[in-house]
Amino acid sequence: MSERFWEMVREAAQDEADAVGFYRRMAEIAPCRAIAHSIEDIARDEMHHLNYFESLLCSRQERGRNPRDRRKRDTAHGRPLTIPTVPDPYPPIRVEGPNPEYARLLLDDYAGIVSEMTAINQYLFHHFDMPEELADVAHMLEEVAIVEMHHLEMLAELIKLLGQPPMYMDGQGLFWNATYVPYLPGCPCEQLESDIRAEQIAIETYRRHIELINDRYIREILARIIMDEELHLRLFNEAYEKYCSGGRHR
Repeated sequence: MSERFWEMVREAAQDEADAVGFYRRMAEIAPCRAIAHSIEDIARDEMHHLNYFESLLCSRQERGRNPRDRRKRDTAHGRPLTIPTVPDPYPPIRVEGPNPEYARLLLDDYAGIVSEMTAINQYLFHHFDMPEELADVAHMLEEVAIVEMHHLEMLAELIKLLGQPPMYMDGQGLFWNATYVPYLPGCPCEQLESDIRAEQIAIETYRRHIELINDRYIREILARIIMDEELHLRLFNEAYEKYCSGGRHR
């Protein structure tokens, strides 16, 4: 296929990623739950489209890969972890009072399409799947996933304090689904691209929720989570520049 086709596939993947964020914002301000639910369904469709375009890019990369590059990477048991988090302490977990609407917003961050639950599973799978020559990236992904687990725990505590059980569902009551994860097996650069997009959407969503939530304690916690996500975004971008910008792993 022509190079222009692949440029268009990349553009389509970015457009679909933008659409997912757009429809999530629409759902949050929808006038009723029924409309919000329908818009969330559209966002899920866009996520499936995004995964399809990313899989096309992945298949192109796999055709040019030496099969020996896919050999299993040895696990570094006992390896010390360097947890990628900023030094500022996390605020105490507390709320001004129960609020089901705030809990609904945080459930999207907790276990929605692009959420802490998705990020944990996405980064861990990418960690498992990285080729051994990108072992430093694999280790970094595992460490970032651990930080996301801490974010998940903080959100669970907030959701409980706001009066809702922290079940693995979004604000519309739809349970988390493993199809939300862009697996992209064997495609480290496409995996990193999807990780970068995930952090960008997470930062944007947390900032929007800070504007919508009038609870000073929750806003402080979300602002602190954003600091971690900005660090993760920088780490993913640095890894992409190191291994992918020159076409080495494409």
